[in-house]
Amino acid sequence: MRGFTGFGAALVIVPIVALVYDPKTAVVLHALIEIPGILQLLPDGLRDCARRTVVPMILAVLGAVPVGMFLLVSIDARIMRIVMSASVLVMVGLLASGWQYRDRIGPGVAAVGGAIGGFFQGATGVGGPPIVALLMSGNDSARMTRGNIIIMMGSLLVVAMPSQYFYGLFHAEVVLLSACLAPVYVLSTFLGTRLFHRTGDRHFRRGAMALLVVTAVSTLIGSLF
Repeated sequence: MRGFTGFGAALVIVPIVALVYDPKTAVVLHALIEIPGILQLLPDGLRDCARRTVVPMILAVLGAVPVGMFLLVSIDARIMRIVMSASVLVMVGLLASGWQYRDRIGPGVAAVGGAIGGFFQGATGVGGPPIVALLMSGNDSARMTRGNIIIMMGSLLVVAMPSQYFYGLFHAEVVLLSACLAPVYVLSTFLGTRLFHRTGDRHFRRGAMALLVVTAVSTLIGSLF
């Protein structure tokens, strides 16, 4: 998933690892094994991304994450996840109907999208879907869209790691487990990347939208029940 679409690994990793350990360990494990994944995909992301889109988006994420974390202590995160999931499903519905943003996503729109994603990242720990949905709405090529997604998903993880470390979540067991699983993750990311370069222009958009729907629906169900 990560190699082909540029996002979505947490959808598989976090729920499965949480069954064996606990949600906090699962989230940190995903963050740690993403470190080599980020470096692995960085050349693709830097080559294919639109800097006028990702730079203002990253700056907005940095500013919005603390706001979301501040609200986390005063607003039920479950409610925030429901709002985020519903918003993503509406956006995917528009995309599936054939609607697209009329032009390439400019700095202003990118900054707004980054702020929304950063806000949800801080408030709920799930900031990727709103950003991906926005990036999918432009008329950029599949390669550029994937490049933008790669850079933004890496940025969200990097922004989240200091908070995880500050709260003492990086204990020895999760670090060792991450080191054992990282080679498998790197190999599967490589295979996903190869698949994108072979068939991505034809199947990227449908695959990414399907993954967004699964992410939003699973988050919505988890929040409701």
